Amino acid sequence: MKMDTDVQDEAYPRRGLAGLQRFDVPASALPSRKGVLPQRLDVPVTASPGSTGFTVVTEWMGRLAAALALVLFGLVLITIHKGQLVQDSARTIVDNFRLTNDYFAQRADMTAPATARRQLDELAVVLTKLNAATATDVEHLAALLPDAQALLAAGQGDTAIAGQLRTVVEALQGSAASLHQISADADATVSDVDNELTTAIDLVHQLNNELTRTTNKLALIPAQDALIPAPGGN
Repeated sequence: MKMDTDVQDEAYPRRGLAGLQRFDVPASALPSRKGVLPQRLDVPVTASPGSTGFTVVTEWMGRLAAALALVLFGLVLITIHKGQLVQDSARTIVDNFRLTNDYFAQRADMTAPATARRQLDELAVVLTKLNAATATDVEHLAALLPDAQALLAAGQGDTAIAGQLRTVVEALQGSAASLHQISADADATVSDVDNELTTAIDLVHQLNNELTRTTNKLALIPAQDALIPAPGGN
């Protein structure tokens, strides 16, 4: 339901951008959205500044200064790195000089009479210990010498026994060869006897065959008194 009021509709502000539009300012006086400076109607075109040569040179000088600043920044970083390396090298050289000085100081102390005397005393103690150890080793070698001589004599006896065993082995080899020859001769003799026995058996078989044929023939002849006995008689 719409209520009757005395306020006109134009008094209410419009929603959105339509209500913010100004009609008292011309559109040409508003700035452009493309980044171009608006043209002022109250100022002649010849009076407005343009892109002169000084402006271009100034712009390029600024760019060159920025590039040089970057190059100088890189050079500063390289210089800092080189300085760090030089500092590390200097520390190493100082340490080497300090170590060398310690060596020279020690050599200087060695040349001192007291230090030399102390070193000679220590060397004498070491030589004394070495002499005692050498004497102990000599005593041990002297104690081992009889055993070594006994081992040498035993080795010589073993060598003689080995020589005798070699002679016995050679004799056994000769005997084995003789036995082999005798066995071969016996084998030949047995073969000859076997052949003779085979021949004798063959002859016996032939004789038995002849006797059988003779007996068969005599069986056909009648007995003649005592001259020809009957077959199977005495």
